[in-house]
Amino acid sequence: MILQMTFRNISIKNTLVVSKHYIFIFFLLCLVFGFNSCGKGKNDVYVISSGSDAKDFVEKEAEKNSYEKKIKEVNFKLKYISNDQMALQQINDLSQINQLQFDSIVRNYDSLLFFSLEIDIDNFSEELLKYKLDENVDASYNERVDYYSFGMQKDINIVLSEKDTIPCVLYHYERNYGISPKNKFMIGFKTSKLKDAVFVYENKFLKTGTIKFEIKEQDILNHTRIKID
Repeated sequence: MILQMTFRNISIKNTLVVSKHYIFIFFLLCLVFGFNSCGKGKNDVYVISSGSDAKDFVEKEAEKNSYEKKIKEVNFKLKYISNDQMALQQINDLSQINQLQFDSIVRNYDSLLFFSLEIDIDNFSEELLKYKLDENVDASYNERVDYYSFGMQKDINIVLSEKDTIPCVLYHYERNYGISPKNKFMIGFKTSKLKDAVFVYENKFLKTGTIKFEIKEQDILNHTRIKID
């Protein structure tokens, strides 16, 4: 009872002093440890003034925010591609564009999420279409061409919750005709919801079962921003 009365008699002035001290400590910690520890964080900035700068940026970003999974001899790599990267790939001549124009192009990709999916197979250098082709009598080579070119899109989704599944709306298969062991797919989803999600691919011909990647919200929010010099 005595303890309760003591707290009730604390003056408003003292309470304000304590609050100010806490605010001061909060901002001091932000300065010492960086604002990334306080709130959602601040994006890195990469200055680009030439085509070579753009190429370097793409190469450096290629391994960031990537998710890898191996099932049997099949390797899967999923990479998040920011809207800044998508806009950069759209520009042919950087000397003809300024920051305002670049930001306008970036906004065209609002409410879209882009990924690159790479599939390669250990000790197999031909294109994915020919992998174990003789063992699958239900799918001819031409049927595989049709599936990987168009049908695979229907087997890719992003799951935000049990009742919120987002289908793949943009899809492109980059055929390499055996030149490279890596088989690349560009994938896009229409969504403005930035939170943890699961990328799901129900593959048909690789016999690896369902492929799932857990996508972290911070990987999407804290991507590197581009500054045009």
